[in-house]
Amino acid sequence: MKTGIIRLDSLVMDPALQIRSSTSAATVAEYRDAMRAGVEFPPITVAAIDPMDDLKGFRLVDGWHRVLAAQKIGLGRISTAIVDETDPKRLRWLAANANRSHGLRLGRKDRRLVFRAYVQAGEHRHKDRGQRVKSAREMARDLQGIVSDRRIPEWMRQDFPKVYEAMQKGGLEENPGADFGKSHPDERHRELAHHSLSQFTAAFRALTSDAYKAELLDSITSATRDVAIITTGEDVGPTFVSDEF
Repeated sequence: MKTGIIRLDSLVMDPALQIRSSTSAATVAEYRDAMRAGVEFPPITVAAIDPMDDLKGFRLVDGWHRVLAAQKIGLGRISTAIVDETDPKRLRWLAANANRSHGLRLGRKDRRLVFRAYVQAGEHRHKDRGQRVKSAREMARDLQGIVSDRRIPEWMRQDFPKVYEAMQKGGLEENPGADFGKSHPDERHRELAHHSLSQFTAAFRALTSDAYKAELLDSITSATRDVAIITTGEDVGPTFVSDEF
């Protein structure tokens, strides 16, 4: 793992990698005030989208509250620890593993998300025994208090019926990983981009302040130029006059 400082606008904040069911506004506000006072926070954890090209940006793995707080006070850069991993299922488990050992207390729904991340990352299988499924007691030991060995079989039956069936039949899965699906990263990034644009349009439409509209118009113009340069290598973005408002 290497460390460094990256631009906040190079972060892809994919909700699929947010192991908590929601962020805490109170925690974000607390971190914001601490950052303004000069408190130094531990580095967030990220993974390069393309390990061979940092310009492609980074996925946020751990540190959602810290990033949201940094955004609120207008920071442009943030300290990071960069993990050498690209598999989304493994990244989600890294996020889950980090959240169970620090930060806000995990609620019941969050604990269930940690359990799912654990199984989806393949951590429920032995690496040195022909991929056999671990016992419920072994899984509970791995998860360190997230769920008891008595409850694991029920959660497994509900969430991963094929794994549960393998547990009942000696621990051999017919098609390890088949339950979890695969998709090209571009599909996920396109989905996130469309969602963000829809959210921007809805929020912009709700504004009544012309000053805020002008400010955001400048921001979207700058973003459009950045996208044009990334796509074509040339500045072919539109030009708007924000003082028309």
